[in-house]
Amino acid sequence: MLISLVLGLYFTKKASSSTEEFFLSGRKLPWWLAGTSMVATTFSSDTPLYITALVRTKGIYENWQWWCFLMTGMLSVIVFAQFWKRAGVMTDVELTEMRYSGKAASTLRAWKALYFSLLLHTIIKAQVILAMAKILDATLGWGKWTAILISSSVTIVYSLLSGYWGVIVTDFFQFVLAQAGAILVAVYAVNKIGGLSQLKPQIDAIYGDNHFMDFMPPIDGGFLSLPILTFIAYMGMSWWSKYSSDGGGVVVQRMASCKSEKDAIGATFFFNVINYALRSWPWIIAALASLILYPAIKDHESVYPIMALNILPNGLKGIVFASFFAAFMSTVGVYLNLSSAYFMKDFYMRFVKQNATEKHYIFVTRLSMLAISGVTAVVTYYATSIEGTFKFLIAFGSGTGLVFIMRWYWWRVNAWSEISAMTASTISASAIYIFYGDIPFYQKLFFIIFSSTVVWVAVTLLTKPTDESTLIEFYKRVPVGGFGWRPVEEKLTRAGIKLNKVETSVFDWLLGIVFVYGLTLSTGMLLLSRYTEGLICLITGIICFTMLKKRIFTA
Repeated sequence: MLISLVLGLYFTKKASSSTEEFFLSGRKLPWWLAGTSMVATTFSSDTPLYITALVRTKGIYENWQWWCFLMTGMLSVIVFAQFWKRAGVMTDVELTEMRYSGKAASTLRAWKALYFSLLLHTIIKAQVILAMAKILDATLGWGKWTAILISSSVTIVYSLLSGYWGVIVTDFFQFVLAQAGAILVAVYAVNKIGGLSQLKPQIDAIYGDNHFMDFMPPIDGGFLSLPILTFIAYMGMSWWSKYSSDGGGVVVQRMASCKSEKDAIGATFFFNVINYALRSWPWIIAALASLILYPAIKDHESVYPIMALNILPNGLKGIVFASFFAAFMSTVGVYLNLSSAYFMKDFYMRFVKQNATEKHYIFVTRLSMLAISGVTAVVTYYATSIEGTFKFLIAFGSGTGLVFIMRWYWWRVNAWSEISAMTASTISASAIYIFYGDIPFYQKLFFIIFSSTVVWVAVTLLTKPTDESTLIEFYKRVPVGGFGWRPVEEKLTRAGIKLNKVETSVFDWLLGIVFVYGLTLSTGMLLLSRYTEGLICLITGIICFTMLKKRIFTA
């Protein structure tokens, strides 16, 4: 915490010089720093608690709930990193008036700025702070309000002072500390039960017939069983329907802050490899050990901090506790900075006060950070479940993912497409959770996606398309190509305008997916002594990486 505050003070002057420095570090970041920040942002104090709950309730295979998002992540590497970098935006919401035209575009930009900064990101920050509150309650016995206020105060201070510069630099050392803490907990938990070889026999002895160590959902209930249908929903719908399907705010901000298009691609690729293949296995192993050490505890999300407190020697407890704080501060700081960027760049500077001084904008940005933090504290107090909040986030934004992808590939998508998709997704998600909250998650997901898609496609076809001049200017800047842009492309070709098209490849995307999934599964399988399967996955992944490297990194 002290290092974070010192860095906050160090970067205060630089961050205060302009909004571009405060929100993007002047677009000067190398791939490794931006990529590490992406990983650190998704690695928060709630993550080990969430993964522990997944493993303890169902097994390793339930991690497909979030492993499925690799397919979106690899799409960002192959396609969207180039798109966003060429667009030259500060936030993903800024794209709205670049891609669409008229009052509908400006209305959409204002609505999305408030929607993301005050609603969606508030839920995300509340999930993270709730996890920290649970950790502090389990380890120190603090009440919820006390834990919320104390855990948030340091992060708010350095985020206010240093902006994106402080967030990015602290992300690097916070990630290293947080990962070290996760490895320590896993090592001591495994040693406590007698080694990795003792996981399966002891789990079987306690729970009998179980699927805790399965990498894929069990099929003993048939192909229409709940685990299989839920897995199909994750892999078939969840990844492309997510609100961040074309990168999303945090990833887009880091792409935009990179010094080149190549760095943006490298950062996103690095993030996907570390995030899926390596980062989570210490938590999964620790969660499996917790099934043996704490079989009776029903609050599965609280097991991880309780286990860390009980099994670690005194000298290491402080390091692991600090790692929780590091992960927490990283994520909250990032989302606080991005929320204020939405409010400032896409609402205040655009609709409230244009052409003011940079000093004025930085001052209002800091005020907005304080206000957003207050709203988040209240939401956190009433939140109860980390996994439940994560699932709600998936469902809540699931009706918008397809339109966010299609706006890059189909010229006919307009501002009303997004407005209707967001409205339909919000209404359908709220209705399904209020009136049919007990139905399986895959059914909720299907209903929200289907109803929202029908609405936005119908609205698209019934409303006027974006002005031709806006479409042409957008295509000149980001020449995405493809069948969906044929009318615009033909006009530019006839006018003699040559375009440097963005290269896209479904084959490259599939290579990247197989590589990272191969590395992810092989890591776990080799740790759990499933050597034959692990080596097959590893070799397959290496072959795919070799092919992919030649195609996108040395082309």
